[in-house]
Amino acid sequence: MKRLRLRSAAIVLVVLLGCLGTPPPVFAAPALTLSTVALGNVFTDGQQVQVGLSTSAASVSWTVTDVNGATVTSGSQAAASTLQLPVTTRGWYQLSVQAADSGGTTTARTTFAIISPLGAAPQSGITTSVLGDFQSTSEGWSFYPGSEYPGATGSFAQDTSDGHTGGKSGRLTGDFSGGGAYVSVKRAVPAVSATSLSFWARTAGNVSWINVRLTDSTGQVHQQLVNLSSATDWQALAVARFNGGRQYSHFGGANDGVWHGPAKGVELVLDRNGITGGGTTAAISIDDLTVGASAAQPNTVLGDYESSAEGWSFYPGSEFPGATGSYTLDATDGHTGVQSAKLSADFSGGGNYVALQRELTSQNLSSLTLWVRTTQLSSIGLRLTDATGQVHQQRLPLSATSNWQSLTVSRFDAGTSYLHFGGADDGIWHGPAKAISLTLDKPQIIGSGTTATVSIDSVTALYPGALLGAGTHFGAKWAPDPLPLVAQSGARTVRDEAYWSDAETTWGTFAFPAKVTNYLTTLQNNSIDPLLIADYGNCLYDCPDHAFNAPSTDAGRAAFANYADALLTKYPQVKNLAVWNEWDNNAAGPANKSPDSYLALLKATYAKVKAGHPAVTVVGGGDTDVTQVAWFQSFAALGGLQYLDVVSVHPYNFLHAPENLGTYIAQLRAIIRQYNGGVDKPIWITEAGWRTATSSDSVDEATQAMYLARAELTTLGHGIQRYYLYDFMNDGSDPAGLEDNFGLIHHSSDPLGPYTPKPSYVAYATAARQLAGATFLGKENPGNGLIDQVFSAADGSPLRAIWAATGANTTVTVNADGPIQVTSLYGLSTTYTPDAAGNITVTVGVRPVYLKGSTINSVSAP
Repeated sequence: MKRLRLRSAAIVLVVLLGCLGTPPPVFAAPALTLSTVALGNVFTDGQQVQVGLSTSAASVSWTVTDVNGATVTSGSQAAASTLQLPVTTRGWYQLSVQAADSGGTTTARTTFAIISPLGAAPQSGITTSVLGDFQSTSEGWSFYPGSEYPGATGSFAQDTSDGHTGGKSGRLTGDFSGGGAYVSVKRAVPAVSATSLSFWARTAGNVSWINVRLTDSTGQVHQQLVNLSSATDWQALAVARFNGGRQYSHFGGANDGVWHGPAKGVELVLDRNGITGGGTTAAISIDDLTVGASAAQPNTVLGDYESSAEGWSFYPGSEFPGATGSYTLDATDGHTGVQSAKLSADFSGGGNYVALQRELTSQNLSSLTLWVRTTQLSSIGLRLTDATGQVHQQRLPLSATSNWQSLTVSRFDAGTSYLHFGGADDGIWHGPAKAISLTLDKPQIIGSGTTATVSIDSVTALYPGALLGAGTHFGAKWAPDPLPLVAQSGARTVRDEAYWSDAETTWGTFAFPAKVTNYLTTLQNNSIDPLLIADYGNCLYDCPDHAFNAPSTDAGRAAFANYADALLTKYPQVKNLAVWNEWDNNAAGPANKSPDSYLALLKATYAKVKAGHPAVTVVGGGDTDVTQVAWFQSFAALGGLQYLDVVSVHPYNFLHAPENLGTYIAQLRAIIRQYNGGVDKPIWITEAGWRTATSSDSVDEATQAMYLARAELTTLGHGIQRYYLYDFMNDGSDPAGLEDNFGLIHHSSDPLGPYTPKPSYVAYATAARQLAGATFLGKENPGNGLIDQVFSAADGSPLRAIWAATGANTTVTVNADGPIQVTSLYGLSTTYTPDAAGNITVTVGVRPVYLKGSTINSVSAP
């Protein structure tokens, strides 16, 4: 009986198990990762928006939203290595991708941006010339089969079916099945003082590199290799240095490896060795080949002498009686235009000099140029009167020629036979300029004669021009990877560091780290002007127990000055040096953050720097923020302003809108005038920004973008010459981190992807393109609380920026003489044509819009 019961129980158990079935396996949600194809997911007009995709699912779906959270487009596709998105409009976007299978759904997100290429708008310091848009066959391009290595065949022709812009491009093909080494396409160019070259290229993905050859004025050919990606869409390529680059070589002409501008020719070489997979045929399409050159600074012509209304007058040097002479307009001899000024002198009756002079309306000029023609003088004299009434005098030596010759003066309190008198009488230039005088001096007449004549034309004042910049940390812990994004943003200057303690580890010996050399070289190759900070302390000298130990003894201050001098000697491309960073906040130890201790360091450093590098701009002032005006006033009262060229400030605003920065700047400027003889010093904002952390003193990313553009506009409208946002990249990926969220782009470890853009990157890039080289002219009041700032753009065309500090959108009426281009905060541009009455309606709100094009007669709000 016992056995039977056991057997029955077993049968029941088997039946029960059969009813329940086998437990189902547990499935995980599908794997899904997104990666960047273009650096930081930043694209320019015409580029295909692509994101790298890796997933274990069979397909994915995706949604793209704009900065307002509105859906722009959505779709789905089978799993592939890339996700191609049908977005072509400039702006900032967020991409959300979902992968689903029986295990569930996985979501991944990233951001991307579409901005205009730098060549689409003039950049500060750069102008462009298009050498190849291939819309016609008359540009002068010719095919060359590399005849020194016989066997190659090929062609170059206009391709009417494929263009990066304009619908057409140039197509270079090469066939090496019969031998040969390369084929090329080349053209001669008119003498162009180029400093960079860029173009767009497209291949079938089977060309890994091409060679670029540039011929200089001596006939020397400079060649370098430019890498191509395996992508099959259009890609942007650039050469930032002509006598360097990958696998650089040179031959012909001077054959010395030195670039002797201007450029005379350009050649693009399709090399057999650049074809991948051992192939013998390949083709490359080329479009929008452009050279960049240094642009003229914003300027005003003080004397073209085409009319008598400019205000020039003759002065006989009455303090030395006896000289006679005249100033006349000479219609027979002009360097530019029809007329020039002719200044004549006769010293047979005595006297020492005569002059051509005029008063100025407070010209804050940074340099002066003029053209002169004479065979009778070894020099002419220049006198400039500064804001205190002090006259700064120097001689401008002349060559022995009968031709017109150009003279440039970049420093007003120095030069040949320099002297000063009147006003402050301290030999320091206190801008702006109030008067100019050009003198014909008896001692400079060749051969000791008593009469002479000099012709003068095109007397031009050049201004420093406002520059938008960014704070970076390449000298500290940042990898160099995002440097190209700095250049692509349109930033023309950055503020970074080269730490004293890294450079001097043995007393009196300086060895700067390779990372400093590398990032400064890259900046130079991208035409970006560095503002370098000399900081912080060094425990070989004064060393309190703190990360920001500050020099506090004479020996420590002298050592710091030696370090600053060594820094400028090592890196001559550095023209702007800041002395310390935020002394008023972090100068630890016995220095105790005090104004007098900073003054002692600044005084020692200024003397050392100016002795060896007189043209370097010294930036200082403790970096006072809006809460520490009293500190700056104490520093100024101690006499600190005479030991700096530019005042640096850090007006962080955090939760507040930027328009009230004007009040702070006015307060700061009043202090400068109070302790600087009633005259200004330039002010640079070297740090300012808004963080996008989850903390209560942060803003959302869209607000950061809006505030940033308005801050740049507001401060430039108050005479600020440079604005450096803080900072270019998030310093970490902690959403709550106070120092991790100031950037325009995300950190390399961010879940949204390395270096991916925040909305502020696009707003910054838009402002940089609109304001590059622009000169602020003034403000208008359209009504309804709107702010309307008027500029002259770099190309001389009218430019306005309009926004509201608060409130809802307003429809304004713009009366213009012709079409205008309206550009949004995020770079979307639309051209409007006026109606019969000359009016255009534009919607304006808290996000600035830029208006450029024809002359705008008025802007009015309801």
